[in-house]
Amino acid sequence: MKVWWSLFKKELAFGTRWSGPIWIYLCIVLILGGLSVFLSYRFQSGFISNLWLSIMYLHFFAPAAYMLISLQKERKLDPFWLQLPLPGWKLLAAKYAAAFVEFISGLLVSTVFFLWVQAVEKSGVEWLVGEENRIDINSEAQKIWVVFNGTNVSIVLEFISISFALAISLVMLYLTASALRNRFGRWNWPLAVLLLVAVSTLEYFFEQTAAYRYFFDWGNPDVNGVGSLFNSSGEHLWVWLNMAICLYLSAWLLDRKVEV
Repeated sequence: MKVWWSLFKKELAFGTRWSGPIWIYLCIVLILGGLSVFLSYRFQSGFISNLWLSIMYLHFFAPAAYMLISLQKERKLDPFWLQLPLPGWKLLAAKYAAAFVEFISGLLVSTVFFLWVQAVEKSGVEWLVGEENRIDINSEAQKIWVVFNGTNVSIVLEFISISFALAISLVMLYLTASALRNRFGRWNWPLAVLLLVAVSTLEYFFEQTAAYRYFFDWGNPDVNGVGSLFNSSGEHLWVWLNMAICLYLSAWLLDRKVEV
């Protein structure tokens, strides 16, 4: 556990090196925040609210971006990283844990700024983007406040699940391409993509069968009446099952010292 904890802290330090020293990051956040609030008060056009809402939702891709950049970095330290006295799943767990911390931190900061500027701009009279967009932005803000009140946390968990499902799938694709590099050379990526497409196609056909509907088409995920990202609770379970399989295969490849 001590070795894993040290590796986890190293991963967090990697995030700091990637984005610069922490004080620079804080200065950038404060400057952007101050500028956003100033522009919100000055123009009250709704543009800043749109901007921060976009930044907030773009965090959906943050775990995937973090993991791929981190694995790419390990190519320079490949012998050291793979020779650590840890199984593959622990090596990946340290990276995913660091990605989760970075993801939640960035999401919270962008959400706070969105709510802040939205509270300023919704009271303005000059909505250059139109009345319809104001209603949409205010609706998004209301959904977030509902989550903070603890009423609809499930949809946040669904958002995080799908975000990390994307990250886990892309890491699996990356490691598959790495495993094929020595044998197939520059064709490793096309072959890895073809394998992913083939598996996804098989899954699609399976999802049309009665067996899938029997095992996974059950439960109403919309427990609070405010919507869900899944059609059923079983579909959410199906996503988690796919994530578990991809995690296992990724760890299996690392245990065989695949060059990342």
